Amino acid sequence: MKTIDSFLTEIRSLLNPNQISTEASELQFYAQDWSKALTPNASAVLFPESTAEVSAILKSAHFHAVAIIPSGGRTGLSGGAVATQGEVVLSLIRLNAIGPIHEGALTLQVGAGAITEAVHQYCAPLGLTWPVDFASKGSSTIGGNIATNAGGVRVIRYGNTRNWVLGQTVVTMNGEVHHFNQELEKNNTGYDFRQLMVGSEGTLGIITEATLKLCPLPRSTLVFFFSLESFDSLLSLFRFARKKFSNLSAFECLDHASLQSVTEHFHKPMPLQTPGKVYALMELENTNFEEAEQVLGEIFEQGLVLDGIMAQNEKEKKDLWHYREGVAESILSGHSVHQEDVSVPVALLNQFYGEIEQRYAEAFPQFKVFFFGHIGDGNLHIFIQKPEAMEFTQFKKDTQASDHELFKILEHFKGSVSAEHGIGLLKKHAIHFSRSPQELLLMKAVKLSFDPKGLLNPGKILD
Repeated sequence: MKTIDSFLTEIRSLLNPNQISTEASELQFYAQDWSKALTPNASAVLFPESTAEVSAILKSAHFHAVAIIPSGGRTGLSGGAVATQGEVVLSLIRLNAIGPIHEGALTLQVGAGAITEAVHQYCAPLGLTWPVDFASKGSSTIGGNIATNAGGVRVIRYGNTRNWVLGQTVVTMNGEVHHFNQELEKNNTGYDFRQLMVGSEGTLGIITEATLKLCPLPRSTLVFFFSLESFDSLLSLFRFARKKFSNLSAFECLDHASLQSVTEHFHKPMPLQTPGKVYALMELENTNFEEAEQVLGEIFEQGLVLDGIMAQNEKEKKDLWHYREGVAESILSGHSVHQEDVSVPVALLNQFYGEIEQRYAEAFPQFKVFFFGHIGDGNLHIFIQKPEAMEFTQFKKDTQASDHELFKILEHFKGSVSAEHGIGLLKKHAIHFSRSPQELLLMKAVKLSFDPKGLLNPGKILD
């Protein structure tokens, strides 16, 4: 009989004992992601160390009809790497080779388990970087970044992950190994399966290796922090900055509640003397200091901001960035928090923000709502803390109601219910607000073509 036991018996003949775990603590650890919103339930965790081993595992799992959950750094927030039905977790963290760099082609070979920050550190001595960057870079893996098309804080300048992946080695559920696009800069020979894999959340194939595109590390950066009287003022500043600076690399925002949360949690002083309703962190690359000072003067002369500061050294840059990157941790610490990660076209951001802010205030005054995110690419994070006196069941019921209101507004603005973290299990119920019935049928047809038995990351994105 084809069972999980017969599968594991076969796997024990293929892998070393230290590559297989059924320990309760490791099952718990590797079967969940950062969302912590689902109860993990895995039968085993496997740690392959090569593409060949991934291929052998999937071929056996396909034969025995055993479901597989691919796992990287598990930093997602949508349940995309969670095992809930006794599946086998396939952790790729040991496929972590980095190199070599080809300096002429500006490419880098990496394993799927390579940590994002380790890739940055590997490239830096040569004055190069892989420009995908975000707060979880110390834990996230390259394979996970590709599988979720990770964005981050510099999308405004560099775009999402899909812009920086030249080729992939992918293993499909039947054990077949594919090399999509090799290392070609130009390849106009039909469907681009490499791009199909980007953002597929491990539902079509398992990425084991990748060829990344690199770019020069910025010679210098300038970092500013501003307080503003309104979200409309924030967008006026953004439009002004985008016209003035061709090297605008980040334009982040946080509301006053978010900044207050950071200062209280990390025991930091307020960065500016004049508080605002909303704040902006702006970063420029390779920009002349005197030119930036001149433009800063124009910003104040035109009354675009209430107050502002420019970092004078590397320590001050890190300190200012921490006010933005520490937001999520400060809000989550010691609280039950409902999280949403949404986006709309940048041109509609002001109208969208005004509508959702008013809707939360009128329909859900019991909530403490935090807004922060990436203005340059239309992506807002909305965190809602559970009031201390409210029962969790009531909080869950109320946030479900508020989500429905939010998603209807998103649908009206032709937005996305998941800007950065994918659909996974937690956003599956809402995908129809962003995808048409025809698109969903096409997606199901693609899934069926790659994984006809439905064994690879089952239930994620689509039923």
